[in-house]
Amino acid sequence: MTNYKEKDLENFIESYLLENHAYIKRTNENYDKNLCLDVELFENFLQATQSVALEELKKRCGQNYKKELFNRIFSQIKTKGIVKVLQSYVEIKGIKIYLAFSKPNTSANEESVKKYEQNTLSIIRQLHYSTQNKNSLDMVIFLNGLPLITIELKSHFTGQNVFHAIDQYKKDRNPKEAIFSLTIVHFALDNDLCYMSTKLDQDATTFLPFNLGLNNGSGKIGLANGAGNPPSDGIKTAYLWEKIFKKDTLLNLFFNFVQVVKKKNEEIIIFPRYHQFDVVEKLLAHAKENGTGQRYLIQHSAGSGKSNSISWLAHNLVSLHRLEKNIFDSIIVVTDRKVLDRQIRENVKSFSQKTKDLVEAITHGSKQLKNALEEGKKIIITTIQKFPFILDEIKTLKSKTFAIIIDEAHSSQSGSNAQKMAEVIRSKSYDENQNLDDEILEIIKNKKLQSNASYFAFTATPKPKTLEMFGMPCDVNGEQMFIPFHLYSMKQAIEEGFILDVLKGYTTYKSYYKLISCTNDNPKYDKKRANAKLKAYVQNNIKTIEQKSQIMCEHFFQNSFKKINGKAKAMVVTSSRENAVKYYLVFREYLRKNYPHFKAIVAFSGEVNLEGEIYSESGLNGFSENALKDEFKKNEYRFLIVAEKYQTGFDEPLLHTMYVDKALSGVSAVQTLSRLNRTCKNKENTFVLDFANTHEDIAKSFSVFYEQTYLSEATDDNRIFDLKANLNEYEIYTQEEIDDFTNAILKNEKENVIHSKLDTMLTRFDQKSDDEKLDFYNKARTYLKEYSFLAQILPYEDIELEKLYILLKKLTSKIILPKPEDLAKGILDNVDFDSYRLQLDKTQDIILQGNGELKPSFADGSSKSAEAELEELSNIIKDFNNKYANIDFNESDKIAKILYDIKDDIAKNEEIRETFNKSGMQNSRIRFDEILEDKIQDLLNLNLELFKQFTQNNDFKDKIANTMFNMIYENAK
Repeated sequence: MTNYKEKDLENFIESYLLENHAYIKRTNENYDKNLCLDVELFENFLQATQSVALEELKKRCGQNYKKELFNRIFSQIKTKGIVKVLQSYVEIKGIKIYLAFSKPNTSANEESVKKYEQNTLSIIRQLHYSTQNKNSLDMVIFLNGLPLITIELKSHFTGQNVFHAIDQYKKDRNPKEAIFSLTIVHFALDNDLCYMSTKLDQDATTFLPFNLGLNNGSGKIGLANGAGNPPSDGIKTAYLWEKIFKKDTLLNLFFNFVQVVKKKNEEIIIFPRYHQFDVVEKLLAHAKENGTGQRYLIQHSAGSGKSNSISWLAHNLVSLHRLEKNIFDSIIVVTDRKVLDRQIRENVKSFSQKTKDLVEAITHGSKQLKNALEEGKKIIITTIQKFPFILDEIKTLKSKTFAIIIDEAHSSQSGSNAQKMAEVIRSKSYDENQNLDDEILEIIKNKKLQSNASYFAFTATPKPKTLEMFGMPCDVNGEQMFIPFHLYSMKQAIEEGFILDVLKGYTTYKSYYKLISCTNDNPKYDKKRANAKLKAYVQNNIKTIEQKSQIMCEHFFQNSFKKINGKAKAMVVTSSRENAVKYYLVFREYLRKNYPHFKAIVAFSGEVNLEGEIYSESGLNGFSENALKDEFKKNEYRFLIVAEKYQTGFDEPLLHTMYVDKALSGVSAVQTLSRLNRTCKNKENTFVLDFANTHEDIAKSFSVFYEQTYLSEATDDNRIFDLKANLNEYEIYTQEEIDDFTNAILKNEKENVIHSKLDTMLTRFDQKSDDEKLDFYNKARTYLKEYSFLAQILPYEDIELEKLYILLKKLTSKIILPKPEDLAKGILDNVDFDSYRLQLDKTQDIILQGNGELKPSFADGSSKSAEAELEELSNIIKDFNNKYANIDFNESDKIAKILYDIKDDIAKNEEIRETFNKSGMQNSRIRFDEILEDKIQDLLNLNLELFKQFTQNNDFKDKIANTMFNMIYENAK
């Protein structure tokens, strides 16, 4: 029986490389430890590719030219780093020496092809690399004699695994050894798993997974998802030597993927993670084979390194050729953020060293974009808002081809922006004699994804329309479905440790509140609206917010504060701008009194009018919106209170805790909670405390995007025709009027003509009932939304659909809907709090099942308002309390409510406030006790037991009075 050992795996890998990839077998005798070089192979490469340069160098340096050559090379490597030297050249006395040659984009230049073919890959096993000890590396791969890859491998059959190899790198490999200044990447592997690192730093060394993932990047329905490698016919990690160590692949990685970036004043080498290299390679291969006119959906989770993937893709698309010709004339990177994604912009520029001067970030509008295209910029970076501009300005676009890379495709490509984008890039010819129908056909064609462009759409959370527009159609049991071209799932990202699981230990609170009537009458109100107002009244009440704020602050400082070595921060997610301001003001005061060294920041748009006071974000924070991200990094700021801001695209790794007081669902839930998932040093977990959602709510939202997301059926285009027919039934317009109006629009008739035609239709609209008006308006808006999407993907052009679209777009803009009567008006004047309590619901990990099926979203727009159900106030309060007060409020809850009311009443008393301001504490206390005595008399009717305690128990009375006085006096001062 064979006793497999580590050397058997070494033999297997080496044999494969020698037999299949033309590697040269070398030994320790060929390696110069002082030069860290296989001198013979290096000199052979130089002689084969640069003999003329060597002869000239010999003339300029004399017989010691080799010594000068080696000294210069290694001094440059020490100064610039191996990557920069390898990707460029070393200049010695005016002569350029190349250490390797990249593969040319085409075979047109025979000399370049020959030089590339002269690149030599070799391998040494058990390399004794050190002059200080006898340590050896299991395997080292050389390029032209330069050691660029080290490998430590382990075999399961010897009782060891990849993590023993990682420990060996950390504990037995001194990063100061000369060889490690030349090597680019270090692989640790066993039979099943592979990890890699670009920098050895003893115990601080970081090894990242370099595995296929269980689905190997495929979006195919039914495949397992997660970290690791899928089952195979051989060794699971064979892709490393079979694919990655292949000459073309390895040279491509070294020249087109490996990058040097500066982080915190230190240059580090970036080597792509497997899924990043895999998605770019697969996209390039498909684009090369199929040319333009393709659509690709890339579903990559948060933490996938999407900015780097986009940058590598853009850089490589520039040089992609087919039949000796560039496939794409320009690469356009589009983000949907109004503030241009700085990270993508900087990454693309730094990743495109060869084409750096051909990269243009559009920050000043359409004129700059126009100039960039006309100047031949190869990579153009812009926002979806800046991309559309007048097609006539760009005459050179007619015959150009484009690769359009879309960041966050779920929100940027479903409406008018996408149509304008298509219009800009479409190869188009004009005919002055075309008739109305021809012109409309031209408009429809402009809306479609164009054949002279390919679209590469990246998102972590694809919506149904995103999948249908960019996903790959596939047949499953006779049904057409849509799947991503490439998938790196949330599950895999969590299991590989690139993001944290924000659903672990998810904690929810339940709110219980009881209301009472404060009127002797019993008026009737619309029950549904009344309940909504009552719930909002409780949730937005300042006392509710004060209680929640106290829970948040105390939880943070007792539990989260020490996380991330005492650097942890928290986000508070509120339901409205008004509540964001309320929370901020409460937090500011609470922190001032209890944790004066720390502060909160608030983020909301525009201005908020709260009880006659106008608040703005910058006014409350004391600095501009542009400075917020940098300010929040400061140690004193621990809370970021937000309302519809910073819930997407905000990456702050120190965010550890989130307090949620807002209903979340779908993509919004995933994006909001994912603000916590970024990793950093010493960040081991996250925490969510949720006042507004249940575990089941959040699980439902996340499950769709946890593993694979797919669209189970295509949109039924018959439904847009049904909706068109349904709109016609309202008889707001005739077919003749649609034709006439469209003709007027396309002929650019004067505005008074357009308004006159619309007003005729609005006269009929005004004669309809309120329900009919609302129903028509909502269906018209639905038509506009759905047709905007369908026009881009339908394989045919329908002129009548487009005509109606043109009409409805103008008509709906003039419709003013009647305001429904508010049959719950005034109810808040007739109710008051009786009791309120927050109670911990549960702390529990949310376990996801990964149900990623989506259906096309096509609403018909119907929205008939339900008839108001009038109910007496007493019954409304009773039903409300039955729903939200289903807890036994004990006497202490009610007593606390009464005492807080007394305290608030005294604090508002003008006489006591004046006494506090003008007199000392002693005089203030005397007047306080007098007013309190009067208030105690009122207790006789409110709570007899409490009255007895005040009048018969002096210790109780003194304790309450002292506490109440101190609270009021401190606030007054």
